[in-house]
Amino acid sequence: MEWTPSCSDEIRLPRRLCQQVTDEIGRIGQFRNVKTVAIYGGAAMDRQINALNRGAQVVVGTPGRVLDLIRRRELRLESVRIVILDEADRMLDMGFIVDVETILARCPRQRQTALFSATMPYAILRICDRFMRRDAEHIAVRPELRTVETTRQLVYFVAEQDKVAALVELADTFGFDRLLVFRHTQIGVDRLTTSLKRRGRNVAALHGGLSQRDRERTLAAFKAGDIQFLVATNVASRGLDIVDLPYVVSFDIPEDADTYIHRVGRTGRAGRSGTAITFVAEWDLDAWQAIQAEVGMDVEEGELSLYR
Repeated sequence: MEWTPSCSDEIRLPRRLCQQVTDEIGRIGQFRNVKTVAIYGGAAMDRQINALNRGAQVVVGTPGRVLDLIRRRELRLESVRIVILDEADRMLDMGFIVDVETILARCPRQRQTALFSATMPYAILRICDRFMRRDAEHIAVRPELRTVETTRQLVYFVAEQDKVAALVELADTFGFDRLLVFRHTQIGVDRLTTSLKRRGRNVAALHGGLSQRDRERTLAAFKAGDIQFLVATNVASRGLDIVDLPYVVSFDIPEDADTYIHRVGRTGRAGRSGTAITFVAEWDLDAWQAIQAEVGMDVEEGELSLYR
């Protein structure tokens, strides 16, 4: 039996990426009757155990739940032939690297190992040395950071204290029907959500502090148009597939150029037009200039009536 646990952890929301990978493998593998099982926290463990007991050629899992099932002796790795470790540097950032090392140590020595990582910090190189062959092939790809031409990009230089008022003004100016708003932290998401609700806006929050069921319900309602404003952490910048999302706002400036590209990429998909707006506060100027220098994009500077 070929069994491939893929420990896939997207920053702050590993479960959604895990399920998406499972769905995609299921679509591809249906023609060969490949059975795929997703195992991740926040979902019923009994159901996942039953799925494993029915047999699976591919197991896609998040590190915590994989390790938990191994310790319960519900997930056995003796027959593993291929191990795929995805988003390795993200798992390092989230503190999962010890779990990953423990999982890899339980796998057979005679196996194929593939490791994917956007960066290669020392801890990731140590994993390569410990768990991969010395003659492992190293492939480095540096994609060009670009945004799609169908997306209009706007920047508004706005004081931190004025951001909520600026967002409300833009919502009225643009007539936002559906808007994805990014913040850095869960508490920031909750505070902005509360503030917008006080202003009578139809808004919901999306972040890793919510239950899996609540996140799925919120996302489904947003896709259906039942929610106007979706305020989210970076969990929504990757792996979130909403084809006809017209507007995205970075309420907090992206951490880097890569995050900027992924946020902008949530709109203007599948040939559709979209608008991506970034707020740059008084202490964000250096970070914004660094993003511009790396991405090399031409962004329109918008004007707010707040400062007229």
